[in-house]
Amino acid sequence: MKHIGARVLAPLRVDPDNSGFRLSSPETSTTTLDGDVGWASRPPALLRCNRCDSDISQRYPLDDIDCTRCVATYDYDEFADLELQHFLCPVCGSEMEHGRRHPDVIDVPEWATCHGCRYHWEFRHDF
Repeated sequence: MKHIGARVLAPLRVDPDNSGFRLSSPETSTTTLDGDVGWASRPPALLRCNRCDSDISQRYPLDDIDCTRCVATYDYDEFADLELQHFLCPVCGSEMEHGRRHPDVIDVPEWATCHGCRYHWEFRHDF
């Protein structure tokens, strides 16, 4: 009986080698290890400048978008007008896969997943 109890409890014990383990936010409903929900928690983005075609980094969602190669500047709410190259995972820095579930309703990405460290971000909306 003691052996069976130990096998049942083994997956629930703290792993001392994985001190940074966090469960994803319950709202994401994923099997990822870490995650966030909401536009304010959106991962850093790499966008394409409409004027000179260079890459523009936007670290935080409410930051203005300024091209370092030319004189183009965009307000943060012009995000949807620019071409999104990819999101950068805030945990490991890898490029993230992203997409939209409701392209006729929402004009920004609604989710992004890092396949390297299993981080997942979800746009929060009420439908």
